[in-house]
Amino acid sequence: MASQHSPTGPMPHQQHYPPPVRPQPNGVMPMAAQPQPFTKPTAAHLAAVNEQTWLALGQLSEQMGELDGATQAYERAMNFNQWSVPAMLAISCILRSKDQFTAAVEYLRQIIKIEPGNGEVWSSLGHCYLMMDDLQQAYSAYQQALYHLPDPKEPKLWYGIGILYDRYGSLEHAEEAFSQVMRMEPSFEKANEIYFRLGIIYKQQQKFQQSLECFRYIVTDPPRPLSEEDIWFQIGHVHEQQKDYDSAKAAYTRVLERDPNHAKVLQQLGWLHHQQSTSFSSQEQAIEYLEKSVNSDQTDAQSWYLLGRCYMSQQKYPKAYEAYQQAVYRDGRNPTFWCSIGVLYYQINQYRDALDAYSRAIRLNPNISEVWYDLGTLYESCNNQTSDALDAYTRAAELDPANVHIKARLALLKGQPTNGLPNQAGAPLPQDVHPQAYQPGALGAPPGPQWGAHAQNPPPPGPAPGPLNVGSNWTGPRPQDAQNPQMPSQPMNPYDQRDRMPPHPQPPMQRQPSPPRQELPRFQEQPQRPAPPSHRGLSPSPKGPPQTLNPYQPGPPHQSHQPLPPHQMPQPPMPQEPSRGPYGIPPSSVPPQSAQMPG
Repeated sequence: MASQHSPTGPMPHQQHYPPPVRPQPNGVMPMAAQPQPFTKPTAAHLAAVNEQTWLALGQLSEQMGELDGATQAYERAMNFNQWSVPAMLAISCILRSKDQFTAAVEYLRQIIKIEPGNGEVWSSLGHCYLMMDDLQQAYSAYQQALYHLPDPKEPKLWYGIGILYDRYGSLEHAEEAFSQVMRMEPSFEKANEIYFRLGIIYKQQQKFQQSLECFRYIVTDPPRPLSEEDIWFQIGHVHEQQKDYDSAKAAYTRVLERDPNHAKVLQQLGWLHHQQSTSFSSQEQAIEYLEKSVNSDQTDAQSWYLLGRCYMSQQKYPKAYEAYQQAVYRDGRNPTFWCSIGVLYYQINQYRDALDAYSRAIRLNPNISEVWYDLGTLYESCNNQTSDALDAYTRAAELDPANVHIKARLALLKGQPTNGLPNQAGAPLPQDVHPQAYQPGALGAPPGPQWGAHAQNPPPPGPAPGPLNVGSNWTGPRPQDAQNPQMPSQPMNPYDQRDRMPPHPQPPMQRQPSPPRQELPRFQEQPQRPAPPSHRGLSPSPKGPPQTLNPYQPGPPHQSHQPLPPHQMPQPPMPQEPSRGPYGIPPSSVPPQSAQMPG
């Protein structure tokens, strides 16, 4: 009897028993498929996936120009991995693009803790320190980068090293570093900036032809934010240094045709017209240019100072005093200003104020020969202090051995023959300083590796460090190096082979606080004086105690100078003084401790 199937039962093809086994062509029985076990993802795996996801989102935001969104994405990535090197590196790059170098340094230092041998990070850290004007830390970071980079021939690294040396005033090393960059990569992205910096360096080295070649090469495509007028200004200044005054004037005038209010060009044209050696000398024209410069940029102390020099040449002492006062108000630590102020006080017979001004100049820079010569003339004119004058002249001669006027004065005071030397008849007159002879920086030099990013500060006190080197002659660590690290003395060369001894970082030097603003003693307005006689009478000695002079009431123009009242007369020097500063500078006339040069 045939079997019956339930209508509700499964059909034969729906039965839950396995299908019949079909023989394989080769007679091999198939193996049963093993089911894959389900594994639950671990927390670490999920965190890594989330980190990579947020990193990808951050990169996408960067490509879209959404830097704030990118930063937030990278910070979310760090929520899943607080030591995420890609996230910290990306955030530091964004912060650097925003000139937030202090914050970028914090991220880079965290990366260094994780990867102390990452030369790229050391290089970025050096750049940040350079932009923060922390030159000691920048030097140490660049030194570490040179050691850890697999190939030290990195143009951006040597670009930063060149700027570091330039800031330190090591012009030869800076020139070599910039030249290395152009040899490594002639099409370097900042090539025009390097040519500009080389032009400045060559100008300071008095390699004027090479300087002109650099400036002329970039005059039609200057580095930002400089303009073509700025390059023509530099060309004019090089011609001025060459004493080619007509070419200098032509270059400056070319700038004024495009920018009539260019403060620096007006300043230089004013000084050109002030000098007697030019064919177009005119004090009135010089004052006109300098007044325009002051009106264009009232923060420039140099324009005020040059304006005072022009008034001094016209013997307009009150106006010169006002201009010098404005210059000192803006830059009270410029020794050139104080030397000229001393000359002004000497001319109006305020000898103690002159001594104080010379003392300030010496404290700010003891290596200006003109200041020591002027100090000698002051001692020689006041009570005939010959021994003090000899000391000052001797120091001036040490600083400027070729100066025939100093030699003649020394020979005259020592009773030696003065054959062939300038005539020394009559009392000596002080000599002023060339305005740019002792300037701390180059005229018009760029402030830093990124134009206009930060105000440039003077380099830290002390000598500049030695040249950075990749360590070609280091054979092993020395105990004395760990206590007193010294930099290699040979020139840097990125093509040398390196040993594997890590460099010793150089400890940073602490900076001294700036002194309070200097103030000029009160000016004593006096009537116009006749020409000085061939021989001065005895003058008040600067050795006496300083006294506060009352304002002078000018008399009629024809009235001669009246003697001071008895209570204002200077006291004669004591036969034996208990103590005296070097070269006869009395301690009572030395500026207060707070105004001294740091270090």
